[in-house]
Amino acid sequence: MRKRKWALLILVILLFVGYIKLFYKTWSEKAVPASADCVVALDVKRVTNTLLWNLVTTPGQWKIGKLFSKKSRDTSWRDMFAIPDYVLAFHSKDQPANNWYVLLNRKSREGFEAGLKKFEFEKINDHEFASRQAGLYLFIQDEKILAAKATVEDSILVRQVAGELFTDKRFIARTELKKAVDAKSHLAVYIPSNIFLKEPAVVSANFDKEKISIGGTLIPATQYVFREESFLYPSGSLSSLGFTQPPPALYGLLDSAAKEKISTAINLHIDSVCIQKNTSYSLNLQEIKERADSAITYTYDDEFNKVEKLVVNAIQEPSFSFFINGSDISPVQHYLQGNNKLESTAAGDVFLPMPLVRSYCRKKSGSTLSITAFNYDDPKVDTSIKAVLFFRLAIAKIPNNLLRYLPDALSGNMKNLDELNLVVTRKNEQLHITGMLTKRKNSLSLFNF
Repeated sequence: MRKRKWALLILVILLFVGYIKLFYKTWSEKAVPASADCVVALDVKRVTNTLLWNLVTTPGQWKIGKLFSKKSRDTSWRDMFAIPDYVLAFHSKDQPANNWYVLLNRKSREGFEAGLKKFEFEKINDHEFASRQAGLYLFIQDEKILAAKATVEDSILVRQVAGELFTDKRFIARTELKKAVDAKSHLAVYIPSNIFLKEPAVVSANFDKEKISIGGTLIPATQYVFREESFLYPSGSLSSLGFTQPPPALYGLLDSAAKEKISTAINLHIDSVCIQKNTSYSLNLQEIKERADSAITYTYDDEFNKVEKLVVNAIQEPSFSFFINGSDISPVQHYLQGNNKLESTAAGDVFLPMPLVRSYCRKKSGSTLSITAFNYDDPKVDTSIKAVLFFRLAIAKIPNNLLRYLPDALSGNMKNLDELNLVVTRKNEQLHITGMLTKRKNSLSLFNF
């Protein structure tokens, strides 16, 4: 009887410790300043538990050799920082879009100093260190470390956030941050009400062995009323995209510098193409086609006689069609004609800004303008969707040789992915966001172990 009591006590203790270790989580609003205009909450324990469950239920993918291999004693980020139950990354209002912050605890002084040396951080002063190569800036206050994705030139901005956290102690309201935690998801993005949003919004993401799914609801301010349109597209294409003309107030949020960058990237003046008479835009990328292209080159023989040589190259070109729809698209066509964006030929008006494949611009009617590659087959349209925005990418149909242009880690995982879908629909004043990334139908998990 005594042994049973002891066994029961040990079991209860193990269950309690297991619960604390795997499920009990704490968080504090003191990790995020009041100036934060976007917070990304990563539930570390939920992510860890899901990965462990995926690992346990896929024994066929275990790499046994790694289980018994010696752990490297090399210094890592884990030696520098204690990983919290929630990683709360945030962006601060009126700072550059790529400046992001996270407040962490130092794990140990020795590990932290070893990490500074390994990752080549430059000492600015007793409180600040910077890695120019990684674009990271650290501000240290006792055992707290404010890690910033920011350059040395932005050090004054880092100090502003540090002052808000460590000196002024002005933090985000706990009731607001709780909305991200209450999403009970692997990752949640919290956005407080602002010039665009009438109410705070939370967009969450979850994953399992088969898919990653996202969802959320936005309530834009009254002046940002989006219109829905019905889009038609062929389901067998490599990619399809459609979106409605942004409301004037939203389009007006783009400053001249942003418009200039977009115009330079597409080699078109954005204000002359995205006019308010337009209603929607859609793109169908049918596939990446390969064709043989021959060229004559010349070499010389030993006696310096010219020798003609035929060289055949395999060229990959996108097969696509892009549509601009509106009540009157004549102004867009006049802009293209008046700014030397079109070249008149016997086959039609060649669209010169497209460098990848010979494409033609055609006015289908008074309300539709198309830009279509010469190799487009005009496939059968068999799918329709009513949305503010939709995007579909059949990752499995991307030619393998094009994946090499991606980072190695990303290109390796892409080979196991099937399709990406994202849809934004409207219901009354709400915008509903749904998305899903699925894996191919094979024995592998979405994440490899």
